[in-house]
Amino acid sequence: MNDLFLFLSAINCRAGTGKSTLVKKIVEKSCCNKSKKCGYKLYLINVDAKDSSKYKKSFPNVKNITFSQLEKAEKKSCIVVEDIIHITKRDEQQLRIAINYQAHHKTQKIICASHAIYKTQVYSLLGFFNFIIFTSSIANVPTLRNVFNYFKVSKSEIEKWIELFKSVGQGKLDVYFYFDCEKMAFCYSKKSLFQFRKTLATVGGSFDSGNFEKSKSEVIHFQKIFSQFVENLPLKNEANSVFYIISNCLDPRYIRKQDLSITFMSKTGEKKHVSLIDYVISLLTPDAIVRPPLIAIHRFVGKFCNVPDFFVKNKSFEK
Repeated sequence: MNDLFLFLSAINCRAGTGKSTLVKKIVEKSCCNKSKKCGYKLYLINVDAKDSSKYKKSFPNVKNITFSQLEKAEKKSCIVVEDIIHITKRDEQQLRIAINYQAHHKTQKIICASHAIYKTQVYSLLGFFNFIIFTSSIANVPTLRNVFNYFKVSKSEIEKWIELFKSVGQGKLDVYFYFDCEKMAFCYSKKSLFQFRKTLATVGGSFDSGNFEKSKSEVIHFQKIFSQFVENLPLKNEANSVFYIISNCLDPRYIRKQDLSITFMSKTGEKKHVSLIDYVISLLTPDAIVRPPLIAIHRFVGKFCNVPDFFVKNKSFEK
């Protein structure tokens, strides 16, 4: 799935839903690339002997470990933690260190599978994951509510998203939903998570259960609004050029119509609204003070498009 599982993933599945099969597919897609034999060293926690033997067919180095051994996991390794039902506070701390520190500094990929999250220590870790995945089972509705509440999604949006979950999923086996914790977007896939992925809704944005095509008229509308904001600025031509690039790369659902800002969740679990207008002006102004949220939005935009170096005047944004 390209960079979908770049660092961390959490899966919330109930028994009998093909959880182990899905986890193995994610591991193969994210840790093996296109090679038949995976180069990553694989560490397994709570994985039974049958599934462990299946992993050994793809990975040359497979090792079963405990939570206390997580800190010894090598660089560029893949870690699978299954069946998280009840874990001790100490195990939760070990897992927290792994996903919040080791995964980034050791270039590790961590995939966790849990049957529940609200009444386990996993709930406190939700903000550290990139993606939280759900089966289409109607039994997951209470868990969806808990996850959305954790990320401070509004009550009205939660109700709309759950209705979309019910109408799109219909309990089908190969349909999976996932919450993108960075983009604050609720998405789904009709083909076992790896094909036909679509965004259902984003926090503070529009939602549509049927039409997922980028709206050209909406992009043009954003560009007109932006042009009005920068009309009297000396760098208005450069600013309009940069915003033209960004608005044609980003999905319109990521941009709030009210103020041309993007909503995302910070690593500390705090919801951030960052103005694209502030971002573009800061990008073009050499001596502008660049706050951390603007750096975050710069990295976010960089995932979708490449702003020419010619426009990057502020050294704070240099790669």
